[in-house]
Order: sequence, then structure tokens, then C-alpha cells
Amino acid sequence: MRELSCNEVEGLALKVGRGAGFSWGLAEEIGRGARALAQGGWPWPEALLALARDAESWRAPSPLRVEGWSKRRDEVDAASPLCPVRVAALLIDDPSILNVSPLRIANVGLPLWIVALLAGSGLDKEFEVDWPGASSGASMTPAADVVIGRRAALLAPAPPLRRLLADDAALAALGAVASRVYVPASEGSRAQGAGGGSVDDD
Repeated sequence: MRELSCNEVEGLALKVGRGAGFSWGLAEEIGRGARALAQGGWPWPEALLALARDAESWRAPSPLRVEGWSKRRDEVDAASPLCPVRVAALLIDDPSILNVSPLRIANVGLPLWIVALLAGSGLDKEFEVDWPGASSGASMTPAADVVIGRRAALLAPAPPLRRLLADDAALAALGAVASRVYVPASEGSRAQGAGGGSVDDD
């Protein structure tokens, strides 16, 4: 096991997000979300690995689907799950979608990531996310119908965890995903000062 700081978790998660194919903006949301998961005691390494594994199979919500959320049209399940990161980012950008009544969204991949991103943005203090089995500990449900509703009372902030532990094997797997964003070294880049250069006097 290895102990990481909150900043290390956030930085690693950002790189994993980029390595999994998300834009820089969404990767930053993933970083903040992973930090919130870690501080809340959630299984953040497993959640990151599942995100990297499944991201390509998820689809973004269409504008028509988002309009349906605002108007509370009935949701129709679809063959492939919605991307929880893109769903949560839309809700963070326009939280008015959540203000009318509980929002039901069908077939969302890894709903824990909606929890993560709302927590990273602070919206978790006002809204809660539920899905079948969530209350019984099924945090890593691969896909489920979710309900997002206003909390009966504002969530009192819990003392965040300071010791963030991760298994060495999980960190190695996450590092492999994160390394997809690294630029390969070349003689030209080294000559221009990237890395330690060709001469190291330290």
C-alpha cells in the first residue's frame, strides 16, 4: 500500500482522465471528483480503473436527451450506457436542470462518477444521487438508472480523510493509463531542455 496526498490523487486522476480519452476540461473534473471520492472514503482507485476501462463504451447524452431532462420527459433506456462524467458535467454547468423535481436518468455507466463530480463541485451538499443497490454498498455498479434529487437538509461537511491509501498494483495500472498522455522522449526534446537534458550536473 502507498499513501498519497490529495493533490497527488487529483493529479493522477486528471492524467488518467486524459489517458482514457476525455478532454482537458473533463479530465480536470475527473481529478476533482477522484479527490472528493478519496477524501470521502470511497474506492477511488477502483473507480478510476473502471472509468478508464469503460469510457470508450459510454456515449454522450444528446441535446434532445438533455432537453428531455429539463422538461421531465419519460426516460427510455438505451442499448449503451450514458457517460457519467459528461452527464455530471452538464448538470454542473446548468444546475437549474435539478431544481424542479427529482431527475431520473436511464442507463448511466458507473453512477459513482456522478456522485464524484457533484462532490467535486460542491453540489453534493444540495443534491443526492441514488440508484438500485447504492444504499447497500453497490458503489461500483457498472450501469444503472439513477435518480438525482434535492436533499431534505443541507449535507453537513464531514471531516475529509487525510491519509489516502492505494494498492500498489492499482497504482501501477493507473500509471499505465496516465502514461498515454506523455510525449515520447526524443533527442531534439532533450537538447531543448526537456527532462534532465543530456548533461546532468546535479
